Amino acid sequence: MRWILSYLISTGPVGDVSWRFRLTTVPALIGPGSVPFALLLLGTQNEVLARAAHVSGLSQLIAALTAAAVILARFRPVLAWLLVMAVFTATVLGTDAVGSDPWPMTSPSLFAYLVVQFALARDRRAVVAIGAWLGYLAAGTWALWAVNARFLDIDVIMPNPTAPAPADRGAAALAGENLGVMAVFGALVFVVGLSVRIWRQGRARVAEEEQVASAERGRRRMLEERTRIARELHDIVAHHMSVIAVQSSTAEYRIEGLDEAAREEFRSIGAQARESLAEMRRLLAVLRNEDQSGLRDPMPGPEGLAGLVEAVDRSGTPTTLAVVALPEDLPEAVGLTVYRVVQEALSNVVRHAAGAATAVEVRGEGGSVVVTVVNAARPDGGAPPEPDGSGLGLVGMRERVVIAGGGLEAGPTEDGGFRVRAELPLGDRLDAQE
Repeated sequence: MRWILSYLISTGPVGDVSWRFRLTTVPALIGPGSVPFALLLLGTQNEVLARAAHVSGLSQLIAALTAAAVILARFRPVLAWLLVMAVFTATVLGTDAVGSDPWPMTSPSLFAYLVVQFALARDRRAVVAIGAWLGYLAAGTWALWAVNARFLDIDVIMPNPTAPAPADRGAAALAGENLGVMAVFGALVFVVGLSVRIWRQGRARVAEEEQVASAERGRRRMLEERTRIARELHDIVAHHMSVIAVQSSTAEYRIEGLDEAAREEFRSIGAQARESLAEMRRLLAVLRNEDQSGLRDPMPGPEGLAGLVEAVDRSGTPTTLAVVALPEDLPEAVGLTVYRVVQEALSNVVRHAAGAATAVEVRGEGGSVVVTVVNAARPDGGAPPEPDGSGLGLVGMRERVVIAGGGLEAGPTEDGGFRVRAELPLGDRLDAQE
């Protein structure tokens, strides 16, 4: 029903099913494209001109063009204006005036013209609407001149044939009053339509700026998350490089029977390892921000999950933890990723489904570590978050998992909850680009 009404009344884009009764619906009942209003003008125009038309069927034609102009004003306001001018011309050339009724723009024609003038000012450039207003003034001035100069012989038909026509209410007087009234009302409608156009453009610019700002915030947060990941991985890589540097530097003293070529090879390995560490320190200096308080803290791993789950449980969100068959020699990068994925998943639960029962499982399966965080439906019955998320939480998790060479799945469950599952390989891992 709402879809059909969007065609019959100008409540928004054609076929827009979001239509609902609101304040703007009331003006839409008599605005551009309103089929009910067009039908009202169709009947009224035909009744007004039925006795005044010189040719049989002319009143029906003029009435049909009047209604068509109102409907077309929503889609083709310039064409609708041409139809209004055709109605004006047909009325001037093919009808007489009736009593004191407006002529040559009858009352239905007046409303049709105002609707079209409003649509031109709202949907087209101001110069087009001004041109249409001036075009009507030119046509009305010509009609007034033609009547005064007796170029057109227009009679005044009285509703009561026995009553004499007032001397001061001839066709010329009617045409002059008609021209003045239409000029004033046309200008007012132009101002209203232009104001609506400016208001719409302002809203569109604000929406566009908000969209651009949101995209910029998203990109900035993405870069911040990647920088944070790079800082954390630096410590892990630096640890391994330090081990390589120490072992290569002490190998010639710890291993007996090395010839000079082997000793030189170990010295070269140690020198390159120390050079790599120096380059990494310079890289870390670039990645650091003003808040460096946590850079020297130990990197968290699976051993910190118990405290993390306990803190969430104390906050009012019942949470359980199960760690099954986790390898003892878990790589530090994988352990850090496990911790961060669980941390972010639980943060999302607290933000979007506080109080919902949550289960965390970290399981070693073959050559992978599988992390699963599942929460029940929100206690207040609200909808679960979108799979892509409204913030950067899921994006950050996905970044970490991809760097570790794994995959991430996130989405609502059948019972209204939400599930996050990350699989992290322990063997040969693809790099982030692959």
